Amino acid sequence: MSFSSRIPDFYNKTIEERRKIIVEMLSLSEKDVSILQGKETVEDIFEIMIENVVGMVSLPLGIATNFIVNGKDYLVPMVIEESSVVAAASHAAKIARKKGGFIAEYSGSLTIGQLQICDVKDIEMAKRRLIAYKSELLDIANSTNEILNKLGGGAKDFELRIIQGNLDSYLL
Repeated sequence: MSFSSRIPDFYNKTIEERRKIIVEMLSLSEKDVSILQGKETVEDIFEIMIENVVGMVSLPLGIATNFIVNGKDYLVPMVIEESSVVAAASHAAKIARKKGGFIAEYSGSLTIGQLQICDVKDIEMAKRRLIAYKSELLDIANSTNEILNKLGGGAKDFELRIIQGNLDSYLL
């Protein structure tokens, strides 16, 4: 399906008018429309998403328009309570659109973890020793989950920073 994310005066339309435009552009089903209107119960889905669900917080779902990414038009859904973010994103995309939009590329998945090491007597020495044993430390980290490593995951690297706190320094 081919469409343009350039929808003049989208922000001036009523919620129902905007929803109708999106439904027609994307050929949404009745169930999709019901979800957009907040009529579907999603508690079962929430129970799968996170632990200890007790309810939900309702936030508005907006659509940022004007986006071209890698030569293709996109409508960008945004759930946010800040009123100016969707407008600013749409405006920035409108400006970028004049020059062909945005270029994006995927460079692989990377998850970042963080450790804070406190109460170190000689923080510079600790940093030097951690760097000296980097390979061994990564091997230890990767020995804990063989399946993750077989799938291409696992610890790949670490960086160290000394953070100066109000009362003490710590290694991050």
